[in-house]
Amino acid sequence: MNAPELPDDILSLIHRDKVIGVAVSGGSDSMGLLHLLLQAGAKVSVATVNHNLRDEAATEAQVVADFCASHGVPHDVLHWRWDGQGNLSDQARRGRYDLLADWASRVGACAVALGHTADDNIETFLMGLSRGAGLDGLSGMRPEFETAGVTFLRPLLTARRADLQDVLARAGVRWCDDPTNDDPSYHRVQVRQNMNALKAVGISPEQILMSVSNLHATRRDVNADLARAVEGRFCLELGDVCFELDWVETLSPESQRRVLNSALQFVSGREYPPRGAKIMRVLADLRQKSVLHGCVITQDAQRLRIGREYSAVADLITPSAEVWDGRWIAQGPHSKTTEIRALGEAGLAQCGEVWRDAGAARSRILALPSIWDDGRLLAAPLAGLANNWAISLRQHENEYLEFVLSH
Repeated sequence: MNAPELPDDILSLIHRDKVIGVAVSGGSDSMGLLHLLLQAGAKVSVATVNHNLRDEAATEAQVVADFCASHGVPHDVLHWRWDGQGNLSDQARRGRYDLLADWASRVGACAVALGHTADDNIETFLMGLSRGAGLDGLSGMRPEFETAGVTFLRPLLTARRADLQDVLARAGVRWCDDPTNDDPSYHRVQVRQNMNALKAVGISPEQILMSVSNLHATRRDVNADLARAVEGRFCLELGDVCFELDWVETLSPESQRRVLNSALQFVSGREYPPRGAKIMRVLADLRQKSVLHGCVITQDAQRLRIGREYSAVADLITPSAEVWDGRWIAQGPHSKTTEIRALGEAGLAQCGEVWRDAGAARSRILALPSIWDDGRLLAAPLAGLANNWAISLRQHENEYLEFVLSH
């Protein structure tokens, strides 16, 4: 057995006495992560997301709750319900991370740790291979990413699931086996159940992990080259990422894809880029307006602009003292009832003609954050109506370059 070890980045958080959020489903991976963190002396707060898709989920959440109660650890159950729209797996993943990000902000966690393991990386690699994925899809899971302004960490990407289960068994820690992990209707389960076929032809999990590590290193170098090329060729304007259009058109198709994907993820806050076929349709004519990944892609004579799509934030409402859309913060006379919303048509009508002085297209103005109270617009600083409020972007140009480096 190889004893699983926590990496230095999370150990530094423990040594600094930071509260670490931990997403724990009740399975061996996340229970193993929680156990290791407690053994290392971490100050943790735990959340279990119940997607309300399986009857067993409530029992699994109770197992986590009982463990946390016996160890004096705060625990919350977060509920997500599918509205029947879109792809279920994709919507569940997005909903899960949104819930965890909101929860982490409430409990004051510096980051949220996830229990993904080396086995997940192997399966992700093979699933990508089955789809004909390129470098990004074969480079494994990112050890760190950000959603809605919250950092998520995967500290167990070098640990094997069997080793974690051995640690839990020796410590007498109970875990739950999710029946969907044996359901062959899921692609990931099919991959998992056919691993022995790969071993039979001399392909071991260790060799796959070595390939993932090598590809990850290659992607890191490619991203470093791209970040150097992007520097000085872009700006942030009212939250949009704007590139020199002539420069983008000189890039190779692969570099264009990487530049556009990085901007789409940076603006939308999504963990994953759009599907390859969708991004290639946009790249086929960069001078054509497109809507993709919760963003609007537009062009003028000099710039390629990636901005937020209004419909993606039309229903997003947060208290004015909190971060809106993971990107915007407000300063002003906050109260218990003041909120941040997208300006929209209703807000634009209350602005009068002052918004025209902002120097932005009407469609862009609609998606900008504004301050409301009881259905009444109080301020739209980015559209020229300040009323003692200011709204600013949390992100800076250096952060976009760092984003390119890490994606």
